[in-house]
Amino acid sequence: MKRVFLSHSSADKKSYIEIVVEQLKKELGIQRIVYDNLTFEEGMGNLEEIEKGLDKSDLFVIFLSNSSLESEWVKKELDSAFDLYQSGKLKRIYPIIIDHRITHLDSRIPSWLRKEYNLKPVNRPTVATRRILQRLREISWMDNPRNKEKEKLFVGRNELIAQFEERLDSFEKQSPICVIASGLQNIGRRSLIKHSLIKATIVDESYSLPSITLDSHESLEDFIIKLYDLGFSNSKDLGNLMFKDINTKVDLAVDLLKDLQISKEILMIVDDGGIVSPQREISNWFNEIVLKLQTTNQITICVASSFRINRTKLLHNDLFFALDIPELDIKERGGLLKRYSTIEGLNLGRSDLDFFVGLLNGFPEHVFYTVSLIKDRGITNVKNNSDLIVDYNDDKVTSILEQYSNQETREFLYLLSTFDFISYDMIFEVVEENKFYKKLLEEFIAKAICENIGANSEYVRVNDAIRNHIIRQRLQIPRIFQKKLDSHLKQFLMTYQQEDKDASDFFFSMKQALLSGNSINEKFIVPSHYLKTMKELYDKGKRDSDVVNLADKVLRNRNYMDINIKHEIQYYLCSSLARLKNPRFLEEVQQINGADHNFLLGFYYRLTGNDIKAIERLNKALEERPNFARAKRELVVAYNNIEEYQKAYNLAKENYEQNKNNPYHIHGYFTCLSNNNNNENLLLNDIEKKQILQELLTNLEKNESEIGKSMSYRLNAEYQAFVENEEDYAIQLINQAIEKFNDDIYPLFTKFSICERFNRIQDMENVIEILEGEIGKGSRFYKNLLKNKAILLAKKGNLTEALRLVNSIKYPENVLSKIKTKIERYAQQYSY
Repeated sequence: MKRVFLSHSSADKKSYIEIVVEQLKKELGIQRIVYDNLTFEEGMGNLEEIEKGLDKSDLFVIFLSNSSLESEWVKKELDSAFDLYQSGKLKRIYPIIIDHRITHLDSRIPSWLRKEYNLKPVNRPTVATRRILQRLREISWMDNPRNKEKEKLFVGRNELIAQFEERLDSFEKQSPICVIASGLQNIGRRSLIKHSLIKATIVDESYSLPSITLDSHESLEDFIIKLYDLGFSNSKDLGNLMFKDINTKVDLAVDLLKDLQISKEILMIVDDGGIVSPQREISNWFNEIVLKLQTTNQITICVASSFRINRTKLLHNDLFFALDIPELDIKERGGLLKRYSTIEGLNLGRSDLDFFVGLLNGFPEHVFYTVSLIKDRGITNVKNNSDLIVDYNDDKVTSILEQYSNQETREFLYLLSTFDFISYDMIFEVVEENKFYKKLLEEFIAKAICENIGANSEYVRVNDAIRNHIIRQRLQIPRIFQKKLDSHLKQFLMTYQQEDKDASDFFFSMKQALLSGNSINEKFIVPSHYLKTMKELYDKGKRDSDVVNLADKVLRNRNYMDINIKHEIQYYLCSSLARLKNPRFLEEVQQINGADHNFLLGFYYRLTGNDIKAIERLNKALEERPNFARAKRELVVAYNNIEEYQKAYNLAKENYEQNKNNPYHIHGYFTCLSNNNNNENLLLNDIEKKQILQELLTNLEKNESEIGKSMSYRLNAEYQAFVENEEDYAIQLINQAIEKFNDDIYPLFTKFSICERFNRIQDMENVIEILEGEIGKGSRFYKNLLKNKAILLAKKGNLTEALRLVNSIKYPENVLSKIKTKIERYAQQYSY
């Protein structure tokens, strides 16, 4: 049983310590806490009691305040704890600053404590309790020294560090309040910032920046909640953020940041569109915060941004300093590979280093992945399978997940991916104190599958690429975990108004409450709760009415919301109205401008069966935003719908090559290739075309989502029918798809095409009969039904009726001409 010794001054009991003790008692029980009022026996000498308590403790917590640093008893306890720690009898010492007058530079704090520990203030007792519980849990784990070495590992970037130092040394400019390092995820943005701060002697090497995350679906309210959760401010009532105006919320954020400054801390924000938008603009609310901090004249915030800032906006703004982080150059890649492989105990010779450096792409993560492969498989194996390294960009998620084929391991990763970030407390409430999961989590962090964030690394978040991949697959949390989460939600709903919840619990449980339709006090909800719930409902499909209801509810407070969040909510409202084919869409879409406006109209027209108008609007969207990925995907679908396979081909190929694991991209590219018989225009011969189709099928088989599996059956059936000419096998596969995915209409259309190929008239009639029972005139599939009925009529010799049906379909003239030619050919074949 792990025990904690609480060292403190009696002057701090009422205001802080007793609150921590009461909360620890609930979590641990009295037997696991060594605290004078609970443990020390009457009549025994105090020093003897202290030593007795320390001897049976694993964790020594010292609450640093002006009173405790003046207390002789606290000094004796700390000296004894240090001796026990050095001898290995005490596992860990954990200092917490609880007095705003104390900083980590206070000379009364022993030098060894200042040098070896990351001293941070924790002004709220509930937060301190969570941190103590985390430290206790860590003691029961095997420490991985490689993680610490890897954290300190830094190579190159000399020119960028020189720019940073030059900016700070400039007498002509004010010291920046905010430093922004922009670049691709995992390029080393945070490492560069921290190393630059160390080099500029702003922080020590042992210092760890408290960190939070923000994404494009989060805004000022989320920033406030996450900043407050770090524990540097005294208790505040954050309620009613939804109904506070922007200026009031900005002032609240500034107050929290000033508390951070008093604690001599610098905040790190890992930003994916919440502060610096994809349009390269800094959000208005963040600009206002930095402006109000300008009189403090010190670096307060560092941002690791996914998007580069438009530099022209910062030309005369000294409050920001921005750096763009490129890939590592060849020399830097080699240096990082050599040093990290040494940390991992590998002895790579010069020829080995030269070989592997030639395969690396300049991402630090790529180096870590390569070393992990060599360690797991051996040098010879990895050299013989060097495509595992070369294809890292395209297949990194798949190749990483393939290492974890064990069901329990996968399920645990799915659980972690359900959360934007999750506390250790929350993790082990769900999976319980299980050695298997503890070891697995440690491995995930060591291999950069997960990372730690928070004031004291108390939260875990899954690597963005892996998390996004898992979410797109729409995989379900295992029932054993789901039951625990359901139980947790019930408890949360009973206590969230009284207890100080950690941020991960608060954000996740609020979203789950909205998803499940539970009643929540609106005082505690912020716009991102609605937005993220809407996104999840939208991504799951078939919940569009719920998305509309949530949007209508939150948009009643649009005057209090940041413009970017308001836009995102309006965007999902329009997307769901489009999927519902609700005419209200045409009114709501007027609230959205630019490329998004044209894209949404194109999406709506495609879903309502007007592919011609859809293509017109989607092309307009691409004129305004040439790299608009969603517009490209929709345009491929629209072109394929009207059998303009040649026009769809280049877009489909480009989409696929940018993301070879996306099932929609695979499907679009496959459809273009398999239906485009003019190989000269594709610059492919039959063998090359067949190889690409096989590659597409292989990649699709890796997708574990229901949509991916359905597509896999259908495309395999098409491949067997139209490429291999295997009639029986193709019919077998498509019948399996119809049976297995009985709520999916696409396998029926695929079966019709296969039966058309092999002239199976009776089967074609059966499919048409089923489709007529499921498709009405308002359906976007109605045109396809009419076309297929025309084909069936032609094959049965009724050319006149077949042509009448085709002429009633709104297709471009060149497309109609091709369909008529095919129908006339079928009718001729019948007459023979």
